[in-house]
Amino acid sequence: MPMVDVAALGRLVAEYEALSSARSPEAGQRLRDVCYTIGIYTGEADAARAIARARELLDRQGPAGAGGAAGGARATDRARTKLLAVLGELAARERARSGSFPTLHDVVQLTRVTVPHCVGAAVSTWHDDGSVETFAATPSYLLALERAQDGAEAGPLARLRRQGEGQVVVRLDPGRPGRFADRARRCGVRAVVGAHLRTHPHGCTVFSAYLRTPAEPGTPALGLVEVLALQASAALDRFALSRAVADLLDRRHATGLAIGITAERFGVTPHTALSLLVAAAQRLGTDLDTVARRLAEGDRLRSAPGEWSGS
Repeated sequence: MPMVDVAALGRLVAEYEALSSARSPEAGQRLRDVCYTIGIYTGEADAARAIARARELLDRQGPAGAGGAAGGARATDRARTKLLAVLGELAARERARSGSFPTLHDVVQLTRVTVPHCVGAAVSTWHDDGSVETFAATPSYLLALERAQDGAEAGPLARLRRQGEGQVVVRLDPGRPGRFADRARRCGVRAVVGAHLRTHPHGCTVFSAYLRTPAEPGTPALGLVEVLALQASAALDRFALSRAVADLLDRRHATGLAIGITAERFGVTPHTALSLLVAAAQRLGTDLDTVARRLAEGDRLRSAPGEWSGS
């Protein structure tokens, strides 16, 4: 049998034990990889015999031979392995669940194909200084139309900022002057239905549907825009959370590092990674700071093998 790195074998057995109760496909694949590696260490082809042989070798070594530092490192490694197994299972569930949640881009695309006579849609914030920030728009020329509302008191963004709630319909009749109205008519737009999403301290966010024909009260288009605006509002919440998490990542503290590790390892967005970390903390009966430090410390120790082994 080849020479055995007892510390490494101990980590593999601890990971095997943590993964044994997980049910996600990722955890299953990792469990097979761990069993194969333990088989190489022990010279046993059968997984059950390899695990039994590994435990026998570890029992012979005993805690004294391993050294206090290595024992502490193994305990840290076992905790991190268990955490990663829980995160893997939660990530698999989240990917299956989040497929039904539309993004802002999905909502504006859906508006274009479902609202009668719609040429496109956009989600923008009209700031108090008159500037316009657009989060999603399709087709692309709507970006210019949204920005053309800078200082345009007759545009849907400014009107909803004053109104503060509800829905407005801006008819772009041939006689209506203004830069926004002129550009919109040149694009074939005859009306804009704007739905208020939210007001915040420095502006107002609006969902706008651009139509080829004037929208009359009671028409299906207005009801559909109201429903789609609710979806846009929910997507905007997730968008805002993503921005907040990006700010955490920029701050270089343990939580930001843990978010980055989780996002990279499980192929999820940063704000989903934060949700997974919170859920894992609840599952393990601990707090977010502990989970974040455990992941961050494990990442540091993996890059410095000597610290794991106590050398």
